[in-house]
Amino acid sequence: MHLVDVSNSYSRKIKRELEVSTAHFIKIYTLGNTRVVYKRKAQTDELLVSNRLRPVSDQEIDFVLKKLVNLTQKDAQITRTKTLVDILLPANQ
Repeated sequence: MHLVDVSNSYSRKIKRELEVSTAHFIKIYTLGNTRVVYKRKAQTDELLVSNRLRPVSDQEIDFVLKKLVNLTQKDAQITRTKTLVDILLPANQ
């Protein structure tokens, strides 16, 4: 698996999101068909992992957590829907 930073392709969306939200850092990555949005806020960090074609696998979640914040699933608060996984982390991990 390869995590590719595609933030430059979304620079206008990121700029708008930074202006209207409490986030002060946003990066967007792809993992094949899976998109990962990493937002850093004052009190929490948030990872949004989504795939429109299929559910996000545990293996993808583990890989993203390890590569971006060096944590495991038990260290995070994870909420799942059919095509989206919302991962909340304590700030400054």
